[in-house]
Amino acid sequence: MGKHLKVAVALAFAACLAVFALAGCSTSSGSSNSSGDSSATTESATKTVVDAYGRSVEVPANAQTAATVGSGARFVVYAGAQDKLIAVTEMETDPAMNRPYAIVYKDLFANLPATSNGNHLMETNVNEEQLMELNPDVIISSRSAEECDALQEATGIPVIGISYQNQLFTENVYKSITCVAQALGTEDHAAEVVAKLKEWDADLTSRTANIPNDQKPTVYVGAVNYKGAKSFTGTYANYAPLVELNAINVADSTGQDGAVDVDLEQIANWDPDYMFLNAGNMDLMKEDYANNQALFDSLKAFQNGNLYTQPFFNFNGTNIDTGICDTYFIGATIYPDAFADVDLEAKYSEIYTTLLGADFYQTMKENKMGFKSLSFS
Repeated sequence: MGKHLKVAVALAFAACLAVFALAGCSTSSGSSNSSGDSSATTESATKTVVDAYGRSVEVPANAQTAATVGSGARFVVYAGAQDKLIAVTEMETDPAMNRPYAIVYKDLFANLPATSNGNHLMETNVNEEQLMELNPDVIISSRSAEECDALQEATGIPVIGISYQNQLFTENVYKSITCVAQALGTEDHAAEVVAKLKEWDADLTSRTANIPNDQKPTVYVGAVNYKGAKSFTGTYANYAPLVELNAINVADSTGQDGAVDVDLEQIANWDPDYMFLNAGNMDLMKEDYANNQALFDSLKAFQNGNLYTQPFFNFNGTNIDTGICDTYFIGATIYPDAFADVDLEAKYSEIYTTLLGADFYQTMKENKMGFKSLSFS
């Protein structure tokens, strides 16, 4: 073979090697990309997240932005991903003390557009065009599975559904926090939160599981809001904190499940040992007391001073944090021996800080809210 021919063969062989090398790099980067832009390939990568409804949703593998529908922002906070929010709802931009997460992050939410009215269970109005213009990587919604499907179809944006109404320590709650974190890349934070929830659940149930029924006092929860503010007669059957504590909730005898309105005569017939009341409706209760003082003064709870606040935790979805604080407060009140070693104020701070990233209990105290006794005299 001549010298020039050998050189030509060597050059051709080298060119082939270069072509194969380039082809190998292109294949290893993932899906084909005709432009050769590796960043575009990365952005097109997706992963599957199974939401609280069991829906398999394809989301960007490295989601950076999120919007919320219903009360989804609450669980974005619980999952530790609030910094990825680019749109929330009117409920977040108009914060109130009955939604701790909205108070803690009021400055963040105030600077974000509101793309829906934020209703959790009632009618929700969503500005789909605005959502599509903002184009978040993921939408977090507390609406039904069917509504999540419809919104995803209408906008072309992945929708992760969460479900947790009137629940504290349930698989729905754990799954809702976890799937939001999986979608937004905060799995480590969410795992720590869920671990603490399970720790508190085990602590509460272990303290009360072996108390005999004949040693349990009867309990009534009143002034519970639903479809507007209520006085004493607004109550709740299957009330999550009382279920957690294995307590005797007199309202369970109604056979209802959830909010129920009873009359004063029924409360008198039950004559509960303890009453836990939503102090946010104190004006209504004071009016009722003034008009029916003889009836109230005949009740054991009034005679023995067993009247206590119960910051209501269901408002546009369930404030898991306040609900757990309520549970510890009720437990320490009706079972004092079982909770004698618990520093309640430290526990409230721990619960709020774990779920919200800030000690909302201090904010409650500054606003003269909290877990304490009540008096109508």
